[in-house]
Amino acid sequence: MFMNKILRKYIVETDKQVKGNVELLMNEMLKKNPIDENLKNTDRLKWTGLMNNYKSLVEEIILKEFIYI
Repeated sequence: MFMNKILRKYIVETDKQVKGNVELLMNEMLKKNPIDENLKNTDRLKWTGLMNNYKSLVEEIILKEFIYI
């Protein structure tokens, strides 16, 4: 791919797909397991922990889907 000068195009396309899937999966995760916005105002540490857990799960799914095919 590097020799044919298509590596950069492939990387950019993959990056776009990954970012789109991350956003989609995060939205789906929040729809299925909503986090109350009042929690963000009352207990930021707990809210941040929950959001980080969701993000880690989504990243794990994406890695399995795109990297560890």
